[in-house]
Amino acid sequence: MYEGKDVPDGDTFLYHFKKLDSKEQITQMFDSITDLLFNFAKKQYCLLNRRKLDIAYDVHKIPYYGNKNDSFIRGGKHERGTSYFYQFLTCDIVVAGKRFTIDVVPIHPLDNLEELLHRSLEKVKRKIQIHRAFLDRGFANSKCINVLRAHNVKFIMPIARNDKIKQWMDKSQDCKARLIEHFMLHQTAVNLYLVDDEEGIKRCFITNLKIPALLAHYFYQWYSKRWGIETGYRLKAQDFKPRTTSKNFTLRLFYFFFSVMLYNLWVLVNICVGITLYSRVPIKPLITAKRF
Repeated sequence: MYEGKDVPDGDTFLYHFKKLDSKEQITQMFDSITDLLFNFAKKQYCLLNRRKLDIAYDVHKIPYYGNKNDSFIRGGKHERGTSYFYQFLTCDIVVAGKRFTIDVVPIHPLDNLEELLHRSLEKVKRKIQIHRAFLDRGFANSKCINVLRAHNVKFIMPIARNDKIKQWMDKSQDCKARLIEHFMLHQTAVNLYLVDDEEGIKRCFITNLKIPALLAHYFYQWYSKRWGIETGYRLKAQDFKPRTTSKNFTLRLFYFFFSVMLYNLWVLVNICVGITLYSRVPIKPLITAKRF
């Protein structure tokens, strides 16, 4: 296919990639390309710059099976044959048809999650207007909540049941939904909602939103948007991520960022095709990831 073309081989690529000796350098490259894609979408299609958008934060873990000398290896719950992982704080838009990954931050074992969240929100707010943020239980602590409040971000997240929550659940067995205002979570006040799901199992959400308890079932509908992140991770891993056995962190970091950039470009191409052919942003991709 490339006969007669001056195309570098794999060893040449690796030689140059390994000269990237700074995660800051790689992160800056990713941010520049992300800004380029976003600015194109904003200028050409007036996307992402008018209405507020829902986002979701997550800690993405990539299993690691080598020696534990790499400074960015973090321990965790045993899964997929290992207890060690590279971890990334990621932020995604969770609006159908616009599911861009807008920020990725490598997590060092000595990093504080709330500090990374603060720096990430500063970048994200320069790119889009945030409507609501959906986060998982790992962010359900006073430090992360205070960061979200400092940025005036409306948030929704589930919370694990502690003794205090169990007491409220015992008091709420006869009602499908209940609001406990000014619930104290480590000296930080939040609104606690206890809401029955479709199977009648009561779940717990904390938020700085305030809606009537009778409407609390909407939390399931809103929070379900977050599951699009898992689909994005699967596409990045299966269709966009280069394969490597290298233990070089900067190379593996570059490959992960590269998969994110390809994923974002795929989202943008689907937007361009949908608007060109049908004058609208497609809810479902018109071009599959594999075909792209």
